[in-house]
Amino acid sequence: MLSPLLWANTPHCQEDDCIVEQKWYISGALGYGQRSNPLNGGNRLELVVLPEIYYYSKHWFFDNGRVGSSIVLTSDTQLSIIGQFNQEKGYFQQWFSGNLLQFESNALTTPQVSLTTDRQAPAQVALSQVKDRPTAFDLGLQLDSSHYGLLWQLAYWTDISQQHHGQYASVGARRGWHTVYGKWQLSAHLHWKSAQLINTYYGLTALEVPLHQQYQGRDSWQTELRLNWNKPLTERLSLLVFLRYLQLDSAMTDSPLVRSDNVTTWFGGVSYRFF
Repeated sequence: MLSPLLWANTPHCQEDDCIVEQKWYISGALGYGQRSNPLNGGNRLELVVLPEIYYYSKHWFFDNGRVGSSIVLTSDTQLSIIGQFNQEKGYFQQWFSGNLLQFESNALTTPQVSLTTDRQAPAQVALSQVKDRPTAFDLGLQLDSSHYGLLWQLAYWTDISQQHHGQYASVGARRGWHTVYGKWQLSAHLHWKSAQLINTYYGLTALEVPLHQQYQGRDSWQTELRLNWNKPLTERLSLLVFLRYLQLDSAMTDSPLVRSDNVTTWFGGVSYRFF
């Protein structure tokens, strides 16, 4: 989430880029896309219908599965406290609710080009061999600031559900621009995930695998690129495409459970805003 309220309080806010307080925004995108799954035996996620639901009031907001509250610090900076389900669960359970709500179709999200490199480790472990991973709920602080035409974001999250007992953080920048061909948005992020989080989801214990296949997770650094395009056709109808590429480091790929060093996502379709 890159808060629309921040844009609404800066000169960058233009027409339909602005968010009106105390009003529900509900839209749906119909088309086709996929998100790859880096786990052995994991199924790719087919993307056909993507909902987008958000509401911003004076004191709190709901934004595609995230709930929180924001404080405007300056005319171009705001601080938010946000709660959300941890997204790592989505690789283990295809119908995890966070899988669809994580995609912001109108703001555009990120790539699935065929750059997947499958690991040929001699001791691979399939998803079906391991026990179910927990559903965690995280609480975070997010700072958004607009400078020099870029929207900067710094976020830090911790597990308040006591499921993975870890933390994660990210720093990123996003730039949007309009052309005669539509609205474009390009963003880049660097993610840090703690050893406790990585170990909970991708670690392997003696209760799951033989001794030579056990794996203890460690801190992970992951880079992400996103490209979004949106072409309004009418006040409510628009064409959209989003691409996303997430590069995984050795802290994940060293796990026998992981077969690929990246996660790619793509989607193209038509979006209709109901409210």
